[in-house]
Order: sequence, then C-alpha cells, then structure tokens
Amino acid sequence: MNISKFLLIDSALVIAIIPVLFLLQGKKNSHLFRRSNKEELLRKTSIVLPNKEKLINLEKLAKDQGSGIKFESLMGNWKFVSVWKKDRDDEDHVFSSLLRVFSANIEFQKEISTNNSPEFSVITSIRFGLLTIEFSGSGYLRGKQPLLAFFINLIELKLRSKILLRRSLIGAKAKEELFFSLIALESNGDWLSARGQGGALVLWLKG
Repeated sequence: MNISKFLLIDSALVIAIIPVLFLLQGKKNSHLFRRSNKEELLRKTSIVLPNKEKLINLEKLAKDQGSGIKFESLMGNWKFVSVWKKDRDDEDHVFSSLLRVFSANIEFQKEISTNNSPEFSVITSIRFGLLTIEFSGSGYLRGKQPLLAFFINLIELKLRSKILLRRSLIGAKAKEELFFSLIALESNGDWLSARGQGGALVLWLKG
C-alpha cells in the first residue's frame, strides 16, 4: 500500500471530524484553502520547489547514473508538500492539501544500538490539533538509485506526549515492505523527491 494513503486511512478512522470540515467548505472556498495552505508553507522559506517535469528528468538521471543520496543525508524530519498521481501532469491538489493539513511527516533516525548497521529508524506521523498518530519501524537503502525500503511495526495514537493507544504489528503485517524510489535531494538538502510504490511522485520539504 502507498504509505501516504496508508497514513490517511488510519488517521481518518481516529479523527472522524476531518471529513466533516471539508464537507463544510464550499467549492470556491476549498480551492482558496488549498492554495493558501501551500503558499503559507512556502512563504516561510525562499525555497523554489521543482515541478513534475523537472522531477521526471531527475528521475531519468537517477535511474541511469544514481541519485547520489546517502544514508546520512536523509537524517531528520521531512514534511509532505506535494503529490502527483501516476500518468497525470497536474498536482493532486486535494490529496496534497490533506497531507499538509494533517502535517504528514516522515522522519529518519540512526538506530541507537546499531550505529554500524545499514538499517535506520523510520517514523511517519500525522497530526491534527493535539492528536498525533505515529507509525514506527525500520528502513534501509538498496541499489544505485537508491530504493528506500521500510517496515512498520508499531502504531501509536498520542494526545500531545501522552499515549492513548498503542498497537504492535506482528506476523505478516509487520513484514509488509513499503518503499520509495528516491529521485533527488536538493543540493542544500532543502527538499527530497521520490516515487512511491503506487507510482505517485512525492515531494518533501526539510522540516
């Protein structure tokens, strides 16, 4: 399953009020909301983000020569900014806006006990108000492009720092591999792009 969809599905089960908020938005207001949401995010920085055409060209280069993305350059927190569906030139404004509204992030950390291991911790999260859902697991890089593969083995629902619910994934669910084919990392490390296993292009901003 595409990880961004996986995040939204689980969050929707817990934060049922969100669909109501969007239903209350008029078509015109919803369009303005999507625009201002992204503009507000970028207004705080002077970063120029790539469009889909540039990402496609970078992807071809990464497949041919490799992206040069290393383990160390991924460390930190990344905010979901934009999503383009497969075979569509226009950004998926609704889905991209939902990811931003939910403050969807993916974070990479060094494994504390195995500094020499190729594996690292992966934490994806969604936040709305005081509620946060975290999906934790382990990941690693493989191949020339490279491929970012990871597994989710723990899901937590938090109210601020207090854990309300915790569910460990065991068996086949814990072994289900998710992945992103990394495309490019901006020279200053400000943005990161990848293609998900469902074919969508994803763009993150360093948070």
